[in-house]
Amino acid sequence: MSHEERAEDRERKAYNLVGFQTNLTFPEQRRVFGMIPGLRDAEYFRYGVMHRNTFIDAPHALDDTLALRADRRVRFAGQITGTEGYVEAMATGRLCALGVLADLEGSGRLEPLPKETALGSLIAYATDPQTQDYQPMHVNFGIVPALEVTGRIGKRDRYRLYADRALQAMAGWIDRNGARVGIAQ
Repeated sequence: MSHEERAEDRERKAYNLVGFQTNLTFPEQRRVFGMIPGLRDAEYFRYGVMHRNTFIDAPHALDDTLALRADRRVRFAGQITGTEGYVEAMATGRLCALGVLADLEGSGRLEPLPKETALGSLIAYATDPQTQDYQPMHVNFGIVPALEVTGRIGKRDRYRLYADRALQAMAGWIDRNGARVGIAQ
């Protein structure tokens, strides 16, 4: 069994294909899967379906701390903002909580997270008011500002440089914002 399937019952006789999204009709799925020798006689409890993401127009509705532009008392986190992924959802929730804490303590608005960090670059993407035709995104190196290096560099070294830069940027953010929300280095 691979990491892409999981047992749906205690006897391990029913499995779920994780992330199987398709526009194929149920009869077409039955026909296509039936062409696979190991699945010819399989019984299907549930077929794959395409799911629809529901998300707000974050670039125009949210500021760079995930507060509603029209009313900073309202904050959004997780998939509804167009930030995809489990870790991203937890991290945006934490950021919202820190923003609420700063507001409640009267210590002022938190600075946006540094764009050099994974979460900071994702939130910068999600809340950029210049964005047209906004679509959900997960953390990836394509949205992180490029490194300023010359010459060819290996993947491992490049990722180390990204990590070092992010750690340095986050340390500065914590120095400037951390005391207001109980974060210490």
